[in-house]
Amino acid sequence: MFQPIAVYRSFDPHQELSAFIECYWSWQVEPDGDALDDIFPDASPEFIVHFKSIPFVLTESGKWRQQNRAFLYCAAHKALRLSVREPMSVFAIRFRPWGVGRFSKVSMASMLDRPVLPSESLNEIGDQLVKELRSAESDSSRVAVADSLLMNALQSHSTIEPRLKMLLEAANGGRCSSAEMARKLSVSDRSFSRLWSDVVGIQPRKFVQLMRFHNALELIDGGVKLSRVAADCGYSDQAHMARQIKVIAGLAPSSLRRRLGNAVYRDLYASRPGAPWRGPK
Repeated sequence: MFQPIAVYRSFDPHQELSAFIECYWSWQVEPDGDALDDIFPDASPEFIVHFKSIPFVLTESGKWRQQNRAFLYCAAHKALRLSVREPMSVFAIRFRPWGVGRFSKVSMASMLDRPVLPSESLNEIGDQLVKELRSAESDSSRVAVADSLLMNALQSHSTIEPRLKMLLEAANGGRCSSAEMARKLSVSDRSFSRLWSDVVGIQPRKFVQLMRFHNALELIDGGVKLSRVAADCGYSDQAHMARQIKVIAGLAPSSLRRRLGNAVYRDLYASRPGAPWRGPK
């Protein structure tokens, strides 16, 4: 099995940004050959800046295409297969599913499952972020740059509905339907769906499916019996869980368990400070 040399580090954003940004992270990789990895959808947008080599992504046509040097990407409906062929250095801003709407004038629904250039995704601060992050000499200085620019944008641009801060608690780890979440927030199903979709980009039902999937990932990786995983994560039964996982990951639960042992996954994902459905501490 491929075992790359990889170091993942995460950093907390400024407290006033934590409702919209989960973390900043950096990743240093020195592959021994061609490393393949799947990035599973979670509806959490990430602003990525590459400093060394740039990995390749498998397109729907079955061809490999090199990624952009800097971009925002939100995997919402399908897994993204990457090929890391040379030493790579990355710094990224991981937004919460509703977080980009606090800094951008562009609808999140128009930015799903595709690389979005900095100037489109984060408007006037996008290119400035890339320039200053690439000029910084350390992760700590990059964190300071990101905090400064995003805090200024936070103060000057506000479009997000305050009640969205309650959505995470209302969702109850993926165990609530969109109708139940709407009732908790005292809004109609239609209003809730429209509000959620405008900011997060996908329908509430799809987001609940992704939450369940990532809850299941943690338990499957931990060796929990699959029937117990299905019950604990809100699936109707094990067969229902298998179908949902196959749609999202392209793998059966048993195959997914083997894939989670991949060193790239374990370094980049298992050490993250929180899953995408978890709110600020």
